[in-house]
Order: sequence, then C-alpha cells, then structure tokens
Amino acid sequence: MKLGVDLSVMDELQSLNPQYTYQGKPIEPFSFFAKHSGVSMVRLRLWNDPYDEQGRPYGGGTNDLPCFIRLAKKAIANGMEVMLDFHYSDFWVDPARQLCPKAWRNKTFDEMVQLLGDYTRDTLLTIKKEGIDLAAIQVGNEITHGAVWPYGETLNAFDPKIGGGFEGLCALLKAGCAACKEVYPNAKTLIHLEHSGSHEMQDGYFMLLEKFGVDYDLIGESYYPFWHGGFPDFEDNISKISKKFKKPIWVVEAGYEFAGCPNPDYVDEKADASIPTDILGNVPFPHTKQGQADYLAKLLEVCKKLGVEMVFYWEPTWIYLPNNGWADEAGQLYCGLKPEPPVNDWDRQCLFGFDGSANPGVDVFTQKFVDSIK
Repeated sequence: MKLGVDLSVMDELQSLNPQYTYQGKPIEPFSFFAKHSGVSMVRLRLWNDPYDEQGRPYGGGTNDLPCFIRLAKKAIANGMEVMLDFHYSDFWVDPARQLCPKAWRNKTFDEMVQLLGDYTRDTLLTIKKEGIDLAAIQVGNEITHGAVWPYGETLNAFDPKIGGGFEGLCALLKAGCAACKEVYPNAKTLIHLEHSGSHEMQDGYFMLLEKFGVDYDLIGESYYPFWHGGFPDFEDNISKISKKFKKPIWVVEAGYEFAGCPNPDYVDEKADASIPTDILGNVPFPHTKQGQADYLAKLLEVCKKLGVEMVFYWEPTWIYLPNNGWADEAGQLYCGLKPEPPVNDWDRQCLFGFDGSANPGVDVFTQKFVDSIK
C-alpha cells in the first residue's frame, strides 16, 4: 500500500506566506511529504473556470489549469507522481452540489456528452505538452448522485434531450474515460464516491456502471468517519465491493480532526477527550493531536488489511490563515450563497497545527509506518 496527499490549495495558500515546521525547523510541504513521509503521489483538483464575470477568483485554491500545471510540476520535481481530479465544474462539487460549468449551460444532452469528452481530451493534451505525466485521472469528484447536473444527475429520470439518471451519467463518464485513455493510455481512470460505509448504495451504483458499460480502472473512496460511519461499516463495504467488482480500491480522501472547533486560539490539552467523532460512538478517537495520530494508525492498518492500494490525506497543509476560506465572495455567490467572511473549517483537520507546526500524525502517515504493519 502506498500513500498520497492532496495539496490542491497550496498554490493559492503560498501567497499568504504560510510557515510550516517539523520539530522546530522550517520545512517545505512538497519536499517534506516526499522525503519524510515517503508519499509517492500528489492528487490535484481541476476546476473549469473558477472566476466570475469580472475576473474575481472563487478562492478555495482557485484551481484552474495553470494552477494545476504549476502544482503538478512541483510534485514531479520532488519525485512524486500526479493524479488529476476532474471536477467538471467551475468550483467545488460533492454529492450535494454538482454545478454545471458556466460555459456548458443550456446545451442539449448530446452536445454535453461531446463537450465533456472534448474538454477532457483538450485539457489532457495541454497537460501532456507541458511534459507532465499522469499516473491516474479521476473522472468526476464524489459523484454519488451524479455529475454535471442536470445532464448527469442520477436522481432524475433519463430524458434524451437533457440526460439524467444513470443512463445520462454513464454516457458522460464513458466520454470522459475514453478521452483519458486516448491521451494517457497508461494512466489509471478512477470513479470516486463517498458514503464509503454504505454497501447497499455502492453495490447498486457499481452494478449500474457495469450495466451501462462504463470502462474504468479504479474505485475511489472518501472516508471521513463523522459522515461515513465507523470502521466496521467501512471494512464491510470495501471488502465486498473489491471482491465483487474486482477493481483496486484507492481511498482518495481521508482526514480527522485534531481540535473540536476551527479556532486558532484552541489549546490541544483543553479538548474534551471523551467526545468521539462518530455521534454513535463508533470511532472513539478524541479530537486531539494524539487522537488524530491514533486514528491514522487505525485507518492505515485497516486499509492495508483490506488490500487498499493507495490512501490519500486530503489537504493536510490547509492551516489557519486570515482571509483564507473555502470560498471568496465570488465563489459564494456562484454557489448561490449570501457572502460572508471567508472561513476555513478544515484547519482543524490538517496534519499541521494552527501555528503550522507538525502534528504527531505526520510520523504515522508515513510509508515507513505502512511497511511496518504486519
């Protein structure tokens, strides 16, 4: 089993001059994860056009194509492979929100299928011209309820004019996967879901992908115990789907809180160590720095036992900094929200504390630790 990190926010974050330290000494994150942690791959998201009509960035990394290219080259320079995460949106997507890119709206379904395939192909050709090799390509992000709504929204019935349903989603996925193999034939294509503790949902989902003939290489999972349940449900699902669908499993997003709230004045010793992450008590790791490290040890042990090939920590460096949130004003308006001051509630789940000092978890999330697991 190998390790990866998602460092998509780092390009934008660097403009705020973050300071990271390990045992009191300054470090550079890409080099640190490559050398200290033995991380072999960096996952990087891509948004189509993360800017409003006035050219204001959406924030949260503002992960356009030039940003991806800069970060990918940095990963490669540090000896790590690159995984591309197509969101097929101008901003964040997840099971609750899969907004169609601004430039793709008001198309027929057939036009959308062609457009997604062409965009995927053209984007990958640009990346290849930059001398960037890709080890894996994720076709959509957390697409439990589909992608590029309404064209690939699974909760809707299929309509030949606007798509929808699994028939619509699978036509889009097939176009994306085919374009990936055309440009990068050796790169692994990955379908990414969350609800990693729900076997009934995922079993039905992957059966429908088979029914509609989607050709992909890897199953990708998000696993955050607060949302997806305890390890027993996770183990049950991963064990069953890996055997049934005979696809390697990658956990492409994982993370755990070291603090009970996103507060830069938080003191680790004041945390209530009796509060488990899962409200049902399924994952009894306290919201402390040591609790985070203990959780990671358990996660890596479970994943290795299950035969998971890769485990990625999501945004381990997105520490607290002023005016550094999940979305700037333009991004919040894009999502249909009333703008508020930028908030980053991921800072409590980083592998670095609010002051940028490394948490104990960085000594657990290492290839050396993985190799030591019997």
